[in-house]
Amino acid sequence: MKKIGIVLFILIFLTSTLLGCGKQDVNIDLETIDVSEIKKIECIGTTGGIDGDYSYSFSDNEVVEFVDLLNQVKLGDKVDENKALSNGAVAYYTIYFATDKTLTISPGKYFIIEDTFYEFNNYDELWDEFIAINSVK
Repeated sequence: MKKIGIVLFILIFLTSTLLGCGKQDVNIDLETIDVSEIKKIECIGTTGGIDGDYSYSFSDNEVVEFVDLLNQVKLGDKVDENKALSNGAVAYYTIYFATDKTLTISPGKYFIIEDTFYEFNNYDELWDEFIAINSVK
């Protein structure tokens, strides 16, 4: 039950943060994101365990690595949110662009971009790299 509370807290926090910051629609192809367009990337998440919440900002080198990884993501069809929700560990990355737009994503078995869930077609190929990025902190 605590896991559900943590996940709900994170979702509410992200929603209120994005709405409070004047969230703008970002129609973006992950393959075309360029490091020069980004001011910063922040991550919040939970390991799913007790005291497993975390948050951090990426260093310049981590931004380069993360953008390179995002450029490799192949998305498929949209997925129903009820099918795509999971419990346990989850990480949300907010990308702050130089244009003051933001984009929040959450890679997992399904890839979430803002409030839309997609098939993550090359999940098996890239998942370990997403885990490695999260494990650095």
